[in-house]
This record gives sequence, structure tokens and C-alpha cells, in this order.
Amino acid sequence: MNPAMAGKQDDAHAALRAEAAAWLARLHGPNRTQDVEAGFRAWMNESPDHAAAFEHMTDTWEKAARLRRRPTEYLASWEWPGIRVSFSRAVMAAAAVAVVTIIGTILYLHNDAIATSIGEQRILTLEEGSRVYLNTDTQVKVHYDKSVRRVELEKGEALFEVAKRPDWPFIVTAGDRQIRALGTSFIVRREEHDLAVTLVEGKVTVSPAIAEEDRRTPAAAPLVKGDVYTLTPGQRLTFHSHAPRVDHPALDKLTAWQRGQVVLDNQLLEDSAAEMNRYSRTKLVVQSSRAAEIHISGIFRSGDSLNFAMAISKTYGLEVIDTPGEIILADPQSSAIGSNL
Repeated sequence: MNPAMAGKQDDAHAALRAEAAAWLARLHGPNRTQDVEAGFRAWMNESPDHAAAFEHMTDTWEKAARLRRRPTEYLASWEWPGIRVSFSRAVMAAAAVAVVTIIGTILYLHNDAIATSIGEQRILTLEEGSRVYLNTDTQVKVHYDKSVRRVELEKGEALFEVAKRPDWPFIVTAGDRQIRALGTSFIVRREEHDLAVTLVEGKVTVSPAIAEEDRRTPAAAPLVKGDVYTLTPGQRLTFHSHAPRVDHPALDKLTAWQRGQVVLDNQLLEDSAAEMNRYSRTKLVVQSSRAAEIHISGIFRSGDSLNFAMAISKTYGLEVIDTPGEIILADPQSSAIGSNL
């Protein structure tokens, strides 16, 4: 097996184990319902790999607990063909910690919200199989009902891989826009004054969002007014102070954050610093009189602001001032400006 195939297989196994861990926690959590149990049975029946992953995660948590259990501690014991699981309070506590702090990447949501902190990334697997990859400093809310699967992107950036359900529309709301998709992969990035929607594969439409009070009426959908945009794979639609604009960026650059990278392509120094600042609490501050003349291109490790600053300083003859909470890129104190290397 070639390395690329092996890497993809490892990623698939990791995702499967995380899904199993999420089911394990949900089955023994306070919100267990018949729908949850039915979803779990359907998931287990999809593939023998699911049962194997579930058994693996059960064994992992049992070992992780490292606590001697007493017979009076057991809360539950149940069987699946070939699998018998008994849980104690200690093991369940360890499982909860594992979901949050070790695996912490896949959650099953129905009507809930989740956020990533600066520099953190997570994966959500929703109940019907759709996946949401959350980038740094991102917050989403999930609102599912019988008629629509709705996710609200309150801030940040997320990649959506939508499970195809023609009878159950999937809609992402971001500010005053909504993105409607079926069996589609797309990226939405929402900042204070900017919104960008990039279609990876499939088909989406972008239209003005429907007000919350209008969603409650069956006639809400036809009431949508304004321009509606239909994207094809590879297109990015951006909204800013100017009119909406469509371009065709390189998708590998837009998804570099999933590989822990920041890809800069001839961007102004101040814009480059702002992009790096998304991934670190230590902020880059540009205090150079030549900032508007400096354009940055390259691949940098997300969150590694100091090495970014050092590389820029060596290339453009700037001074790095490392202070608590800030890394300042400034003109040299001497009158002579160092030559580019």
C-alpha cells in the first residue's frame, strides 16, 4: 500500500473510532432517547467495522479508567452480538473526559451549540451522517426539526460535508445569507464584515436568509427576496462592502488549515499577520513604515507566530520585539534599513 493510501486509511480509522466514542458517551448520557438508540442500531448495522470500532473504544476506556471497580458501582450492562459492555461510574467518568479532552473531535448534536477556541479544531458528526469541520475560533448552532437540517455559523470558518437527504434540506445560515445544499461539500467563512462561500463539490445556492419569525410559516420559502447565486465546484462567492464577487481560488490553499498550515499568496504583511493571528493568542503587531510595500507568500505553520515573525524579519530587514501577548514587527531602530536576504 502506498503512503497516500495508508494515510487515508488511518484517517478513516481515526474518524470511525471517534464516532464510536461519541455513540458510547451518548448512549450512557442523560439525553438517551429511542431516536438515539435507533440511530445507534442503524450505525452498527452499516458495517462490521463499526462494531469493531465500538468494541475497541470500549476497551480503551476500560483501560484508561485505571480504577478498580466494585460490584456496587456498576450502572449498566448490555449486549450487542459479540460485544458485552458493563459500565461503572468511574469508567463512565473516564469516558466523558476522554470524549472532551482526548478524542474531543466528534459530537452528535440535535439542538445544541459548540465552539472552538483560538488554535483549536474539531469535527462534528451530526445524527444523519453529515460532518462539520470547525476551524479556529468558530461557533455553530445546530437546529434540526422534521422539515429542515439547519446549522447557524455564528462566527469563524467551517467545512460542511452534507449527507444526501433529498427529503430533508440542509441549510447553513451565516449573517444575512443562507446556503442550501444536498449531498454537497462546501466551506463557509464568516468574519465581522466579510462572508465567503466556497463550493468543493456538488451544488449549493446562496440567498438572503429567512427571518426567524418567517421560518415558522409554511409559506416562508417563497418569500425569499434578493439575488440567489448557484455555485459550481471550485467557485468562491464573497460578500464585502463591494458587490458580491465570484472567483476560483486553489482549494488546497483554502483547506490548508485542516493540515495545520496557513498558505499566503502575495498578501500584504498586515493581512498576513491578521491571518496568522486567527490561530494564536499571541498577536502579531505590524509597526513598520514599509508594511504596505511588503507582500508575503509561503506556507507557515498555524499558531507558530514567532517563527513567522523571525522569517519575515530576516527576509525584509525588520526587527522582532517579543513581548508577553504580542510579537511586534517593527522597523530597525537604526536609521539604516537592512537589505533583503
